Parts: sequence; C-alpha cells; structure tokens
Amino acid sequence: MTLAPVETALILPGGGARAAYQVGALRALARLTPRGRPLPFPVLCGTSAGAINAVTLAAHADDFRLGVARLVRWWRRVRTGDVYDTDLAQLSRHGMRWLAGVLTGRPGPDEAASMLDNGALGGLLRDVIDFGRIDENLRSGALHAVAVNATSYSTGFAITFFQAPPSAAPWRRTRREGRVTTLGVDHLLASTAIPFVFPAVRLGDDWYMDGSVRQLTPLSPALHLGARRVLVLSIGQFAGQRANSHEHPRYPSFAQTAGHALSTVFLDNLGADLERLHQLNRLASVVPADELARRGIRLGHVDAFVLAPSRDLGEMAMGYASRLPAGVRYLMRGFGSTQGTGANLTSYLLFEPGYVRTLLKLGYADAMARRDELDAFLHAGGPRYLPLSPGDRA
Repeated sequence: MTLAPVETALILPGGGARAAYQVGALRALARLTPRGRPLPFPVLCGTSAGAINAVTLAAHADDFRLGVARLVRWWRRVRTGDVYDTDLAQLSRHGMRWLAGVLTGRPGPDEAASMLDNGALGGLLRDVIDFGRIDENLRSGALHAVAVNATSYSTGFAITFFQAPPSAAPWRRTRREGRVTTLGVDHLLASTAIPFVFPAVRLGDDWYMDGSVRQLTPLSPALHLGARRVLVLSIGQFAGQRANSHEHPRYPSFAQTAGHALSTVFLDNLGADLERLHQLNRLASVVPADELARRGIRLGHVDAFVLAPSRDLGEMAMGYASRLPAGVRYLMRGFGSTQGTGANLTSYLLFEPGYVRTLLKLGYADAMARRDELDAFLHAGGPRYLPLSPGDRA
C-alpha cells in the first residue's frame, strides 16, 4: 500500500477478550502490506484491551507484519488464568473480602477492591512488550505517537497518556486531558481496570480505571495527535447492526445489567462520536473555507473508516462459556452470564483459546471482505467517509 501524505491513526477501543477481533483484522491488513514495511498508521490510540494491542504495535512500528505476528501469537497463547486468578478457593476469598468492604464501607486492601484479581496480567505484559523500543521507533520516524486512555477516579476526567516526539503538546479540554509520558505496564493496567471487575491502578498521585468509562469523544485523542484520517476497529456491533432479540423477556440478571453497562461504555460513546464526525464532515463540505476562517472556526474534513464485527460477539461467547475454568464458570453462572443476553459479560472475560481463535478468524474474514474499501481508504483519493455499515450510506 502507498499511503496518502497525511497522518493516519488506528483507533483500538476496549472490550476485554473481544479485542482479539481487532488482531484478526490487523492480520488481514498485514497480509495486504509488503514485508518489512513500517506501521501504516503513524498514530496509535488504544483503550482497555485495545491499549495492549496498540502498545504492542508501537513497539514494532518499524515492521508492521512482525508486530501483528507477535500480537497473533500472544492472543493464541493467552488463557483466562494468565489475565486473572481463576482458582475457585482464591476467587471465593477475594470475592468475600470485596463484598465485606462493600457492605461495611471500610476500604480493604488494594488487591481486594474488585471482584477479580488480575495481578498476573502485569507480569505477562512485562514479558511480552519491549517498551524501550517505542522511543526508538519515535526517533526513527516509524511512529508519530501512541496513546493509552484511562479515567481518573478523583476528577472523572478522561486522561490520554501519550508518548510522542518533543514537538507534541499536551491538551486540556472539558473533562479530558492529554498528558505526555513514557508508557509502561501500569498505564496498560490502568486502561484495562474495568470498575468493580478489576482493581484500580495508581499512577502518580491519582487512581485510574478503564479508559472507556468517561471517554465521551474517543476519536479526539487521535485528532489532537495530528491525525486527519482514522481507522477504527470496533469490538462490537452498533445499534443499526444488531438484530432485535425475540427471547421472552425475563427479569434482568446481574450479568444482563452489567453486560448492557459494559456495552454502553465500550460501544455507545464511539457510535455517538462517529455520528458527530459525520455531521462535522458534512458541515465542512458545504461551508466555504474562507467563511470558516473569517469566523475563526477551525473545521477540517476527517476521513474515517469503521470496521465492526459482522456477528454478535456476545452471542458467539455462549458456545464457549463451558470452557471457562471451573471457578470462573461457577461465578458466571451465578451472575446469569452463561445464557441469553447475559452472555455479553462473559464475552469480555472469556480469554479461552476456542473463543479467542474464533474472534481472530472473524476479524480476519471481515477485513478481507472489505479489502478493496480498506485499500482505497488507505490510498490518497479513496472514499472520504466510510460509514458503519452499507445501510448507512444513503
């Protein structure tokens, strides 16, 4: 591929195990890229599990296909026990300490401040990501910037921690900030700290949770970092894609409630921001540039391409819930998350080979099915805006 002379950003939203879908799509893009070529997206922005994918690519920005191969290998090998503790006895003790803290209002130890203990994930990430190579790739020009999003517990602000050349400036807007830093494991753990599920992470003087929680404008960090073309690899279907359920409604379980909450966090803000972008693009196309300049309005067209799963990843998880470790399976069954619409919760926590490999295959197939559109988008003169689905193009 010969890219257009603009900064292109790859945006990888969060979603636990669902982020394997992104890696499948990246594998298709790597196949369309000649060997030894650098990253075709100079700007990388990741949130939650998508941040792990983004930072891994940043460490291999000088060789895109190698970076994707490393990601594919990691996701194929990962197990639920590599991400969080799955032992039934330990889950019970941890859960009781967490519940006791909730009922009494007394803060317990930091490691007991959530339902699950993901302490194992930090060690795994340290072993597989060479954070030092990010600076090397920034100096060589293979990478322009990489950003990881988290949410501050004390302020509720959406914080973008980014690593970039000295010329990149921090920003501050309404309830969101961009901060220059040197990224490390703790930034990834903070970005993946789903409230109640995984413990908060301390960075400096503040505590942080999953970056999706208060990220009302998920496209914004990429634009602040210079992107004028964005490729978004979603981890779920948007409202127009999802079929209505024909199940006889029952009183919602904890898992169904939690699943809807997570879908709101991981998907709805992205969909709303894409709609805003579409409207701004239309405005930019009808208002003369000199008129915008006269009024002091900075408004430019931003090209966007969104790849979303062709199937419901929550429904797909139902077929693999029985493969979870016994302790986690027992917990999920109690929450009602192994059946019906409650399976959405399971889909975020199901780091088992069968499910992960199915997502890798689906991401690859979905990207290859749109390879001509992707190729056109990543070339100068390609479509200016590609919507969420063919039905949105009218």
